[in-house]
Amino acid sequence: MTSTEDTPLVTSTQQPAKERPLATILGAVAAVALTGLLFYNVSQPLPTDTHRHNATTAIMDDGSYYCDPAAHEFGYVKLPHKTNGHYFYSFFESRSNPETDPLVLWLEGGPGSSSTWAMFNVNGPCTIRDDLNGTVYNPNSWTNNANVIWLDQPIGVGFSYGDAADDDSDEVDVGRNVYAFLQGWLKNHSKFQSHQLFIAGQSYGGHYVPAAANYIVNQQKKPLANDTLRINLAGIAIGNGCTDTVVQLPGVVDMVESIRDEYNITLVTPDELKQMKQDAAVLAGIVQACQDPAQSQACLAITPALGKVLVPLITNPTRSPYDVRVVCTGPTCADEGMIKTEAYLNLNTTQSLLGVNKTFRWNNATVNREFAVDSGKSAVHFVPDILAANVRVLLFAGDTDLVCDWKGNDAWAKKLQWSGHDAYNAASVAPLQVDGQNAGEVRSAAGLTFVRVFNSGHTVPVDQPRVGLAIINSFFQNTTL
Repeated sequence: MTSTEDTPLVTSTQQPAKERPLATILGAVAAVALTGLLFYNVSQPLPTDTHRHNATTAIMDDGSYYCDPAAHEFGYVKLPHKTNGHYFYSFFESRSNPETDPLVLWLEGGPGSSSTWAMFNVNGPCTIRDDLNGTVYNPNSWTNNANVIWLDQPIGVGFSYGDAADDDSDEVDVGRNVYAFLQGWLKNHSKFQSHQLFIAGQSYGGHYVPAAANYIVNQQKKPLANDTLRINLAGIAIGNGCTDTVVQLPGVVDMVESIRDEYNITLVTPDELKQMKQDAAVLAGIVQACQDPAQSQACLAITPALGKVLVPLITNPTRSPYDVRVVCTGPTCADEGMIKTEAYLNLNTTQSLLGVNKTFRWNNATVNREFAVDSGKSAVHFVPDILAANVRVLLFAGDTDLVCDWKGNDAWAKKLQWSGHDAYNAASVAPLQVDGQNAGEVRSAAGLTFVRVFNSGHTVPVDQPRVGLAIINSFFQNTTL
């Protein structure tokens, strides 16, 4: 069954569990465990001093626009604390009012996944034609009412690059790097310096986004040097985030039961579910040990332990872990968008237009390995300082995702220790109405909002684009959903 905005909340028939070859276990474990345009040809990636300070618009040979008629650019910012670290970004101004609309920084997850990929596949102004001959306008782009930067990070991801000494491995690196990037980018785009900034991401962005925001908040508690800009951070938004490993990883068993009860999709047998619960208890102990800095080696044991929990799921290839409504058409449920995007971004014509010369991979396996310990650690401790600084926090999650599921996100939001804990937990859950339809549920208080999105998998802007756009625009405007 394909995923559309009209897919019913509950399927009409009970779906039986099916067998799956164990050979697909490694890929599925990895998926769940980790959850002015530059016109030039180059022989090497370009340093920051070549990029334009103001957005331009690419006009193709046939007189058409590249991707979108709004002003846009692609470029690099060199990180001053790195030996040769260069972050690649794509930037599109708002289709509405770029002079006043907010500035958004998108950080794709992974770890190791490219935000350039996300621009074409998640929430950007265009998608890629199936024949790779150009792009298609996206009417539900986040640039409808915001100026958006898609940033390839950490070092080595997408078109970003650096020396071996520049490699990153944890959220301290992420926070420092994102802060340095924003300082450099805003100095070269002065008209956006006063704009409200929102940092957003999905999946492992549930680590990146709060880490980056927390770093900004704490840097700005200190006296700023004369050449340091004050960043007008207004909020963070995380879609189907993997943030609190302690709560979320063992909680996948609860999600299996939720899928059975609310979507009539049976993923495992009763005996398998019983075994999953026993294995999840073991996993919980390993994840808890990983949080102790003295036991970081325990973090490396999480993936095999999680794999044992998930054996009944990942030996059943008929359902995608990113959206259990979707029937897999191949042995690994490969996303054709990933394959198509890699092919398009490795075309000579595309790389010449973007001003890059680097083989593009949607996910960098080296970065993924370097963050192996970090992947097991919770990032939830970054959030209280963010809220205390009056920076609003939005969590939204499609409810058919098993990778970073809605129940786990809902649970850690309720458990979060902060000054608004009691008010948030006492807040009632309200229906989310979009286009006259019941699209989900909302809980909000004291600057923290959680939205469960019906009939959506891991990527709300793709599965429910109008709903996703309504949620994020409401957040930008600080209006009630």
